[in-house]
Amino acid sequence: MESFPKFQDEYVDRVEISLTKRIFKIFGSDGNIQELTCDSTDQFMRVLEVSKKAEEIDSEIKVVYV
Repeated sequence: MESFPKFQDEYVDRVEISLTKRIFKIFGSDGNIQELTCDSTDQFMRVLEVSKKAEEIDSEIKVVYV
């Protein structure tokens, strides 16, 4: 699994999740896009849990399944 994207002076606006490809696309408030590809189902499930929690904590983050 790649290292988690780091955004400086920006925040996450949107997370697109591809269940079949095990890929997360993270869209930052400044227009940056980071892609996170998980190597295993276990890694994917852990990142998915974090994505769901982030959406619960911050209602401005949109989580979209593609």
